[in-house]
Amino acid sequence: MFSSSAFQSHFFQNRTLYLKRDDLLHPDFSGNKARKFHYFLTHEFPHIKRVVSSGSNQSNAMYSLSVLARLKGWEFIYVCDHVPSFLRENPIGNYKAALENGMRLIESSNREATSLEFIDEKSLHVSEGGRQSKAEEGIKRLADELKEDVHQAGLKEPYLFLPSGTGTTALFLQKHLPFPVFTCNTVGNSAYLQKQWEMVEPSLKMYPTILEGSKKYHYGKLYIELYVLWQKLKVEMGVEFDLLYDPVGWSVFLEHLPNLQGEPIYLHQGGLLGNISMEERYKRKKTIIKTL
Repeated sequence: MFSSSAFQSHFFQNRTLYLKRDDLLHPDFSGNKARKFHYFLTHEFPHIKRVVSSGSNQSNAMYSLSVLARLKGWEFIYVCDHVPSFLRENPIGNYKAALENGMRLIESSNREATSLEFIDEKSLHVSEGGRQSKAEEGIKRLADELKEDVHQAGLKEPYLFLPSGTGTTALFLQKHLPFPVFTCNTVGNSAYLQKQWEMVEPSLKMYPTILEGSKKYHYGKLYIELYVLWQKLKVEMGVEFDLLYDPVGWSVFLEHLPNLQGEPIYLHQGGLLGNISMEERYKRKKTIIKTL
């Protein structure tokens, strides 16, 4: 379905870094969700008429599933706990795009349980964030691309870094790559991330290495220094990153970079459509606007 994503050399903070540009994978179906849902996109499901999932109201997975459902001709039912009135009245970002793709949105305080009410023999249930074994096929394909990228670039001691939500991408990349995979949690803590891995692959001999940052960031909360870092990356590297996960990831990555041995590769997992709503949130914060 997709050709390999770009592998680029960049210079940042006086050293060479490599980027795997999964954000450029496909104009509509890109990033780590395209990898996670690759199995569903490339296999036939003649009995399936509906896909059901749950999560937040600006989830990247929500948008990617809406694209998948549109491409497959399926109904898409998505359950989230709350849609703020300003978002409902002024749709933006992933929420707007998913609605335009035909998403049927259900609000429920117990979103996982509610989503199960819509499951029948003609329904496909996708766990929140795509945390499931079926994600392995697409992520293995990414691992194969990375091995070829590393060979073509002549890298001798590569290692990969990516921030994690459920950690599914990092998990299967480490399973299929011969070099180290480092990650950091952006949701919950390291124990939460380890638990996610054990739920998917309980007997895996080697998990990714979790790096801890000196400062703890609460998921979805706005931080001036993260916005400034995001802008700096955009200006100096000429690359726009996701504004929710990547600034946390880069802050941890840069903190540990002086002590990591080898040639660093950062996986750009996409999610840029969500930046629209994140930037709007930052703009509404007067103290942040004054600072910038």
